[in-house]
Amino acid sequence: MTMRERANLDPNQPPTIERAWARACLAWPMTGRSCWQALLVVGVLAGCGGKHAGTTPSGGATGEGGTEAHQNTDMVPPEKMDEVNRILDRKRSVMSRCLAMAVDNKELPKNSAGKITIEIVIAPSGKADSVNVVRSTLESKTLQDCVIGHVKEIQFPELPKPYETSYTYGFEAM
Repeated sequence: MTMRERANLDPNQPPTIERAWARACLAWPMTGRSCWQALLVVGVLAGCGGKHAGTTPSGGATGEGGTEAHQNTDMVPPEKMDEVNRILDRKRSVMSRCLAMAVDNKELPKNSAGKITIEIVIAPSGKADSVNVVRSTLESKTLQDCVIGHVKEIQFPELPKPYETSYTYGFEAM
């Protein structure tokens, strides 16, 4: 069946997707096959969006809509987790001064390089409840105490519950 025949099927019949696409293909300056391919891609993309019955969680007894993640206040939202990591990232230059202090105190050689991984428990208020070094390739009490002290001073975002995370700082003396 040609494109023109598909577009002009019995007009008394209800409209179909096939007839609509065939008419669109006749209106476009493309070959029939490339038009069908383009329309197929558009159709698939359009079909991926929107709400479908049974795929959207109901609002529960209150009748309000929303997703479970937003209703569950016991969960730390991913946005807050990302914000915590961004804050720790921004403190890298402050932490590098800790290595300089350890080198100045002669606890580490001038060409020192390594990593310290800390474990942090952040209270709902946004303050670090506990900060511990869980792994270090640089053995220096000054360096570890300095990093812990700086992390304890950070004001993190307020959270719905305590949040435990770990973070690794890399160091390289110059």
